[in-house]
Amino acid sequence: MNRSTTWAVAGLTAVALTVAPVPASAADSIGAQLQAATPGGMFLANIDDDANACRSAAQRITSEAVAREEANEQRFSDEKEALAQLPDQEQAERDFLALRRSHRWEQNLADRQLAACNDAADAVVNGAADERDLFRLRVTPWSNAPAAATAKVTTSGKVRLFVKRARWEVADVLTVAELRRGVDLGLEGTDVVRDRADWDGTAVVTLTVTVAGAATTRAVRLRAAPVLTQLNTQRLQRVFAAESDDENARGWHAEIAKVAPLTTLATADDGWTQDLFEPAYQKVDGHGMRVLVPSVNDRHRQAARAAYTQLRGRDVAVVHIADVPQADSDDDNTYDSMGNLETMPPTPGHPNGTIVVGGTPSARVMTFFRAQGAQDVVTVDTGWLTVGHVDEFIQFLPVDGGWKAIVADPAAGLTMLASVPQKEKLHGNLPTLEWPYDERIDKRTVAEFRADDQFVDTNRIAARRIDQNIATLGLPASRIVRIPVLFTARSFDWALAQSAIDGMDDGPEKDDAIVALNAMRYAVGETPNLINGLVVNGNRYVAPKPYGPLLGGHDVFETAASQALATVGYQVSYADDLTSAHVGEGEIHCSTNTFRDYLTS
Repeated sequence: MNRSTTWAVAGLTAVALTVAPVPASAADSIGAQLQAATPGGMFLANIDDDANACRSAAQRITSEAVAREEANEQRFSDEKEALAQLPDQEQAERDFLALRRSHRWEQNLADRQLAACNDAADAVVNGAADERDLFRLRVTPWSNAPAAATAKVTTSGKVRLFVKRARWEVADVLTVAELRRGVDLGLEGTDVVRDRADWDGTAVVTLTVTVAGAATTRAVRLRAAPVLTQLNTQRLQRVFAAESDDENARGWHAEIAKVAPLTTLATADDGWTQDLFEPAYQKVDGHGMRVLVPSVNDRHRQAARAAYTQLRGRDVAVVHIADVPQADSDDDNTYDSMGNLETMPPTPGHPNGTIVVGGTPSARVMTFFRAQGAQDVVTVDTGWLTVGHVDEFIQFLPVDGGWKAIVADPAAGLTMLASVPQKEKLHGNLPTLEWPYDERIDKRTVAEFRADDQFVDTNRIAARRIDQNIATLGLPASRIVRIPVLFTARSFDWALAQSAIDGMDDGPEKDDAIVALNAMRYAVGETPNLINGLVVNGNRYVAPKPYGPLLGGHDVFETAASQALATVGYQVSYADDLTSAHVGEGEIHCSTNTFRDYLTS
């Protein structure tokens, strides 16, 4: 009598694998079993660089890319200009999209080269640290295996399987001696899940033992550990900020260094460290790996390579997402900056938290995070903001027994202006400002701001949009700590438009430009945005000094923020970022990034 044998051995979930019919006598006599030794049934993508073997090459690749990419940029500009001169502009638009795509592919050559160097790029287990990244399996001993028995191990999915001999070797055929004493196997993922239509993260390890022409199969089904975004509720381990010679920036760096370890990164002229990469991680059975996801925004392309040249190493991986420009998106898509991605801490049904993004990020980025299958991705409206990032109106912080969301409250900000001396400047206690900062900081009085319909309306619109976003996120009032913030329409774009108007002759064109200027409502922080700070350990929060109006010699916005956060047990320290981050339309959170303890939190 013949029969099929079906084995199901998986970390968490059973799977049925039907194999070819095997003679019962032979099948019953097979003693070797294939078992998962690592609990949980999930494996890591072994794409870190445990021995730091990639760093010097990464620095060379990055350096050599600068001149090449500058030349590419000039060629792209020339070809774009030529297309603009063509009579058939519909065809020119199609050609321009093809040009953008080929140009982006060229500009990302270095990123592909950088990502190609990792521990899974070779068929070697590179030391003890690399060994710890393997998912362990075992072929149990079959002490009386016949001398004629043959055994083979195979895999499916983006994985590589090793067998432990004198050293780890790529697994294929097992010897009879190995069948008799049993052997250890180690599996590494060679990539993360990126798009479930391409690979859903499933890997099957199969042991096939053949005796007298009859084959018996044992199999284990595993799945790739998801890439999870970091949470503010996790313990802070390190803060990153861009190297700077600016005195103001170095000042707030020093304030942060008082309460948290700070490392500066060489990012050329790009100081928006939060926007460069999203810190994420994989975790399996108490061991894990950071996975940094660089921004696909072309403006941050070269600066984001700091993830490869300065951060990748032992248990720190970097993934490159190959973005493809679309007709309805910009290569400098602000929504692709990682300051536009925050993670709401766990809620019922969402144990790993919920990713929150604003606007319309790249489809490839959205596909990547959704493909992990472990965190929902929720989109909120940030189109009312000049920069358009989530971290301009909300941030999450741990509190005793859970977490809270701190939320910008421009309505409260407007109300507070009624309670302060009207003839005083809105920005109290300003330092002496030199050009160009003396022009970037609005020195009008409280009364003048309150009489400005554009200013008032911008804040009222902001308040409505923020409330709508809170509803989208399903946040009850008990979760929220509201902090007064004032926005303005007088952004860089407003200043450029005003400068153009100043150079116009009187007439209808100038009149129309003035109407358009006064109609602007896109919001940017007027007061340094208290929401855009840094959550540190020990219930501490580092906020940008708000330079709000004074009452009795005290900044009313600073007082309000300290009191509001004290209700949830937080102590606030204020760092002056006025002439560095703030005038650049960002704040401390925009200018920093963090590593948090994803293993024990």
